[in-house]
Amino acid sequence: MQQQIINFNMTTTNIDVQVNNHHKDATDSNRKVWDAIADWWELKHSESGNDGTDMFTECLLPQVKDLASWKEGETVLDLGAGSGIICRMFAKNGAKVTGLDYSQPMLDKARKRAESDGLAVEYDFIDLMDIDNMKDYASKHPEKFDIITISTTLKSLPSLEPIAEALPLLLKPGGRVVNVDLHPAFSKPAGHRGMEVFEDPETGKQQLQTYIKVMRYLNIPPSQSEAVRGQPEPLVGQTASAERFLTNYRQTTYHRPFWSLLDPFFRNGLVMDAMREPAFETKGGDPEHPQSYHNFPQTPMLLAFRLKHR
Repeated sequence: MQQQIINFNMTTTNIDVQVNNHHKDATDSNRKVWDAIADWWELKHSESGNDGTDMFTECLLPQVKDLASWKEGETVLDLGAGSGIICRMFAKNGAKVTGLDYSQPMLDKARKRAESDGLAVEYDFIDLMDIDNMKDYASKHPEKFDIITISTTLKSLPSLEPIAEALPLLLKPGGRVVNVDLHPAFSKPAGHRGMEVFEDPETGKQQLQTYIKVMRYLNIPPSQSEAVRGQPEPLVGQTASAERFLTNYRQTTYHRPFWSLLDPFFRNGLVMDAMREPAFETKGGDPEHPQSYHNFPQTPMLLAFRLKHR
């Protein structure tokens, strides 16, 4: 009987180790993807002359600005800052902003852009899957932050437990956390865009009808996804031991239904007090690109919500 108990404990420990190793491997793999596409990301998010693609400028940034309700003198922390799009939005308004990310090439892009724009933004490293790393950062910044923003980042995390535990350590009393990510029901990998072209019997002209097809929602396994459509692939590089490997430039994303997305934050003393579901409002849509979300005005591409201390 005693031997069985020991084996059970060992099995439980082994499972925990396997889960932690999986999370580390997945995080390292995603980081390598962001490292590799940093140049491409910056190019795609600046080619229109705006700071960010249309998803950022028309849907994401307005929601972050609205839900954050930044006031003069308040500090902002952007987790998963990437190349610094959200940091620059707040810094241009005069906020004291800090951006944290785990990709050094992306942070290099952010620092270079802030310098060229004449903006004072502090950038540093953080691993959102490493609770000890986040606790250490929090202990070095006891002043905490008024606003914490997280955009298109949670979907890349194998687990939300570390960041959910760390947020109360980083947030001032009365502060707020603003998260924006792909909509869990209407965006990939749950929601798939569908299109039908039919002829209007009254006008004789072709009409485009769009819809979202949701075949699975509650239990969807991790899936591969491009960070930016059309990004180059594959990348052939070399490891430190000079063995050749193939990286396909795709990141692993983790779908979560609403309850699974919010529950870790609720269990760590945060409550949701606002939510938005932004969609494109392009008049006439985008006839040349039927699959574009500009042709889905009734379907929110993103989910935005705000959290506060309980």
